[in-house]
Amino acid sequence: QGDVQTALSTSHYTFEGSMRSGAQEHFYLETNVCLAIPKGEDGEMEIIASTQHVDATQMFAAKALGVPGNRIVARVKRIGGGFGGKESRNFPLTTAVAVAAHKAKVPVRVMLDRNEDMMFSGMRHPFLSAYKVGCTIK
Repeated sequence: QGDVQTALSTSHYTFEGSMRSGAQEHFYLETNVCLAIPKGEDGEMEIIASTQHVDATQMFAAKALGVPGNRIVARVKRIGGGFGGKESRNFPLTTAVAVAAHKAKVPVRVMLDRNEDMMFSGMRHPFLSAYKVGCTIK
């Protein structure tokens, strides 16, 4: 909102520069965990996962199992502090657990320890931010 160029040109002082932020681990409180429970009828399955993207968890599992999405019930009991790290990085785990439960026809649960989780989940990307700010004397 407003005219940035005019505001900067009428400022008494302007400052500009850049700031780097390095890559960061997603160090959430609870590691990735998933429980897949086959329901025994028409490929139905219940998946309980620590995820911030439950609908994608459902759809990835459905695709891997070759069933419509409405046969997979995905739930989240708790996140345990996600901080964005459980948005999309858990799909390989939840999908593998769903396939294992489907093949074995028994519930399968996986909870990664901290070292496994950090190797598995990757990091946030580093950023370079450029800024220019102006201010007046008043």
